Amino acid sequence: MHLARRVNQLVLSGEWIKLTASSRSKIIVKLNALYRQICMFFSQVELKKILAVAAIFIGLPLALQSQSFDLPAQNPFGLVPDSTYFASPAFADIDNDGDFDLFTGNYSHDTSSVQFFENTGTANTPMFALPEENPFGITHPGIYIAFPAFADIDQDGDLDLFLGGLVEEEYGGGVHYYVNTGSATTPEFAAPQINPFGLTNTYMFVMPEFADIDNDGDLDLFAAEGYGNMQFFENTGTATDPDFATPLQNPFGITQVYNFGSPAFADIDHDGDLDLFMGEYYGNMLYFQNTGTAEAPAFATVVTNPFGLVPTYYYNFPAMADLDNDGDVDILAGEYYGMFQYFENTEFMTGIPEDQGDDIFSLYPNPATDGVNLILKNENSGYSLDVCIIDLNGRIVQTSSFTSSSMKLEIGNLAPGIYFVKLVLEDKVSTRKLIIR
Repeated sequence: MHLARRVNQLVLSGEWIKLTASSRSKIIVKLNALYRQICMFFSQVELKKILAVAAIFIGLPLALQSQSFDLPAQNPFGLVPDSTYFASPAFADIDNDGDFDLFTGNYSHDTSSVQFFENTGTANTPMFALPEENPFGITHPGIYIAFPAFADIDQDGDLDLFLGGLVEEEYGGGVHYYVNTGSATTPEFAAPQINPFGLTNTYMFVMPEFADIDNDGDLDLFAAEGYGNMQFFENTGTATDPDFATPLQNPFGITQVYNFGSPAFADIDHDGDLDLFMGEYYGNMLYFQNTGTAEAPAFATVVTNPFGLVPTYYYNFPAMADLDNDGDVDILAGEYYGMFQYFENTEFMTGIPEDQGDDIFSLYPNPATDGVNLILKNENSGYSLDVCIIDLNGRIVQTSSFTSSSMKLEIGNLAPGIYFVKLVLEDKVSTRKLIIR
C-alpha cells in the first residue's frame, strides 16, 4: 500500500496540487488499478481505512464520521427562552417564505401550549421574533406536555401539525392532529383530532417524528415514549391517504434509551439513508447510524455524543435543520428549563473543516454565481500561490496559480453546490468554504 501512503502524504502536505496534471493523472490511474486488485478482498469500510485520503481519487467517500459540531451557543438568533419547562423545538417553513420558522411545545401544570417564533431573517441568517402563543387557530390541546411535529400528511401542499403529549388522567401518550385548512403561505389549523389514521396511545408521553424510513413515498411515524422505548407506526396507506399499522417497539435495531429519548432524523453521513439522533434525560445526544439502506433500515449500536457534540443541561430535545443554508444539518436542542442550545455543523463530507490552517485569505461574494474574488491578507502578498477548488466528494475540480494579492476565480462552469477553496503558500495551507448558486 506504499502508493496510497505516498498519495496521502502529498495531499495532506499540500504538495499534491503542485504536481503537473500529467503526473496526477498517472498516479490516479495507478490508484484505480490498485483498487480493482484489492476491492474484492476488503469491505468498503476496510478500504476507507487502508486508502484514507487516497480514497477520494477512486470515488470512495472519505470520512466515516463526516460531520463536526461546534460547541453550543445558548439562545442564538434572538431566541427568547420559554418561561415554562420542556422546550421541545420543531422547524417548519410555515409561511413558505424560504426560511425555517420555529415552533416549541412546553409543559404547564394547567395545560400546555405551542410557542411560535417567526423567522424574520433569511435562510442564510436566521433571526427569530418574540414568541406568539398558539397562533394560526391552534387551540389548547388539553395535554400536559406538548411535543410538536410537522408533516404534509395529506399531500395538499401545506404543513399539518401533530402534537404528542401526556394525557394525565389516562397516564398515556396520544397524538393530537391539527389539519391545516389554510394554505402553504397562510396556515390555519382546525380543531384537533386525537389519534387519527389508526394511531393508538403509547405508554406515558409521545414524542412524534415523521420520516419516510422505507423510501416508499409516504411518511411513517416514530413515537418515542417517556421511558425510552420507540414505537414505530408504519404508514401502510399512501402519501395522500395515510393509514398507520399496529406499532412495533424498538424496530430496526433501535434500543431503549434512558427516559425521554426524543428523536430526530437526518442523513448525517450522506449515504442516502436516514440516521437517527435521540436526546435523553441527562442531556446526552445518542446516535444510531443507519447501516442498512434507504428501503431497509438497520441501525448500529448507539454512540453517545459523536461528532463533537456535548450534553445539554438536563434533558435534550433536538430539532435538525440547515439553519444557515450552507448545505449541512445543524441542531437546535431544547432543555428542561426552557433554554435552547444551538450546535452549528462545521464540517462536510470530505472531512475538511470550514476554516482550516492559517488565516491567509478571504472570499467574496460568498455565495457566488459566476466568479469569486480571492483576497490575500496583506502580510502574505507577493508570494507564488497555488489554489484549488474541491467538491464535496473530495475531488479537485479546478486549479489556479497566481502571484498578485487578489484574483478572481471563474466558477461559472461549476455546478451549484458547496465547495472548498484550498490555498497553499509556501509552508502555509488554508481552506475556506465556497457556496456556488
